[in-house]
Amino acid sequence: MVYKIDSKKCLRCALCVSQCPEKAIVVIKTTKEPDGLTLYTTHIDTKKCTSCDACFSHEWWCPAKAIVKG
Repeated sequence: MVYKIDSKKCLRCALCVSQCPEKAIVVIKTTKEPDGLTLYTTHIDTKKCTSCDACFSHEWWCPAKAIVKG
């Protein structure tokens, strides 16, 4: 099963990065907003992902439910 991050839903919080047991979710870009908020653009590395379902089955990892199968 292939997983991806829906960029339209993603809040760019990066909570998923520290929760992936395979370290397959990685930050590819960091942006600092004028108000000091840091936003993260993340990506699922398909070479590291073992399709363990952890990111998808534990919805609290992604408050926006932006990790989708497909």
